[in-house]
Amino acid sequence: MENNAAIKLCEKTVHDYIQYRDLGPVENYQALFTDDATFSVPKLNIALSSSEAIANRAKNALMNKKSIHMITSTHIQQLSQNSYSNVAHFILHLSDKNTPDAQKKIFNGRYVDTLIVDNGKCLIKTRDVLIDRMDTLP
Repeated sequence: MENNAAIKLCEKTVHDYIQYRDLGPVENYQALFTDDATFSVPKLNIALSSSEAIANRAKNALMNKKSIHMITSTHIQQLSQNSYSNVAHFILHLSDKNTPDAQKKIFNGRYVDTLIVDNGKCLIKTRDVLIDRMDTLP
């Protein structure tokens, strides 16, 4: 696959991530990751190591939280023939579905990814979520 086509494919994966993470379906969300994907959020002590574990966490979150993710930029670069790196800046608005009066949180940060292009798909192999700022709204 030509490099530019692979980068476009990976950009789509990064943007599909926020759509499926916020709205589901969880099966489509899980399909964005390699089976052995890792997902970590060091500031929140989250470390997951399989697409199934990642999907289960999202499934629980979809039941209890309302999230709105926005990607403000991506920077995808080729590492090797079928491997790419990405740094995407994001903003996340998070609220509790079951307690509407609960404080809302706004996260600003970066997704630092390793992406694999295989069989016409770009999949997330590793995602480290680096939170640069966390604010609480009334």
